[in-house]
Amino acid sequence: MTAPPRVTDRTAVEAALAAVDEHFDTFVAELQELCRFRSRRQEPDRMAETADWLAAAVRRWGGSAEVIPWEHSHPYVLAETPGGSARLLHFTHYDVEVEPAGDDSDWITPPYAAEITDGALYARGVADDKGAIMSRLHAVAAWKLAGLEAPVTTRIIMEGKQMLHSPGLGSFVEAHADRLACDGALWENSWRDSTGRPLLKLGEKGVLYLRLSVRTLPRELTSQNTALLPAATLRLVGALASMQRPDGTVLVPGFADGAKPPSAEELALLGEVEFDGEFLRRRAGVTSFLGDVDDRAAAIAIRTRPTMTVASLSGGDDREDVTLGIPATATAKVEIRLVAGQDPEQVLDAISRHLRASGFADVEIAVMATSRPNLTDHDHPFVGLVADTARLTYGSEPVIEPYTQWIGNQGVLAGHPIVGVGVSRADSGVDGPNEHILLGDYKAGIKHVIEIMAAMGTQSGAQQ
Repeated sequence: MTAPPRVTDRTAVEAALAAVDEHFDTFVAELQELCRFRSRRQEPDRMAETADWLAAAVRRWGGSAEVIPWEHSHPYVLAETPGGSARLLHFTHYDVEVEPAGDDSDWITPPYAAEITDGALYARGVADDKGAIMSRLHAVAAWKLAGLEAPVTTRIIMEGKQMLHSPGLGSFVEAHADRLACDGALWENSWRDSTGRPLLKLGEKGVLYLRLSVRTLPRELTSQNTALLPAATLRLVGALASMQRPDGTVLVPGFADGAKPPSAEELALLGEVEFDGEFLRRRAGVTSFLGDVDDRAAAIAIRTRPTMTVASLSGGDDREDVTLGIPATATAKVEIRLVAGQDPEQVLDAISRHLRASGFADVEIAVMATSRPNLTDHDHPFVGLVADTARLTYGSEPVIEPYTQWIGNQGVLAGHPIVGVGVSRADSGVDGPNEHILLGDYKAGIKHVIEIMAAMGTQSGAQQ
């Protein structure tokens, strides 16, 4: 059997785009089928079923796929569909409820029914990010349905992480580096803003998540001895207060070493990114932000400043009763969001040195999670290619967001140009009640990927 022709002129692209229109009902039905899997990390059997379904879907559309069990993770699905010499990698995940998901009773349709209402598909995980997964696969399918070989070789990694920071991802990428090599990567975490402009995300923050603990007594003793004995709670509060002011200013020397300050061009790009400060203040029940910064400064700070959050603090007897004891132990969780240029190991060392120098050497530090920040240069040719094809698809100027407030795992693919594109909206209700995507956005997302594939194929052909 002869292979279908592979051409990347405009006639071929229009044929692939027309295939999306012709077969869109099939694509939507397939997305609904995926969304009916309750792929929650707490349910390993359902996660495995979802991974198997995804691999089968790739094979249905002419690709190869392998379900790969891996340490500290639910199975990975590693897929490839044949095409031209240029290689386009898609990073996705099939687990849902990445953040607290709210009450099922608040949904207008059951969260795993994947029903369509007023042109929108409602389902838990459809925006984050089953819609993104299937939009990439359906872009490949469109070329096949048009009777054409795709202009690029498509590679897809579908992750089923067990914990937010993907502890198995680094070793998986290292072990499968040859199968993940690419000329450009599309990340899943993006959307269209309130005016319909596509948002192209070029980075993610990293995370260093710590548990601090201290013991001052072998066991709790009566508080009649407070004048003589140390309380673990007070000890830990003192250590935390030495690290950070109430306004959030981090006091650890060397904490921000290496952090890349945004350039004038990057600041100008961030000025185009929507930021609804009034919505956030209203949601938080405050009248102003820390430091009384305006919305413009707030939009930059939330994306470019490394931060430290005392996420929890516990110790002593917290029963609803009068208790008479000196707490013997206390613990706190501390989340640190890292920006491009920071090294989590260096930040950990800075905190350790600070605690010792401040007289808190007895505070023990355990690392709970870590990931490296990443940033793709907005001047990279691949970013320009994705932006140009977005203009074609959406008929509007894309918004390029060089820094984001989100934490993630892009650092494991550092060295590859990475751009986040999506199929949802800023108000899609990700991880909350009534998560949804508009079917029109889903179709546009598929077509955008087709345009990216065509442009990469043309570019690769011109270089050969």
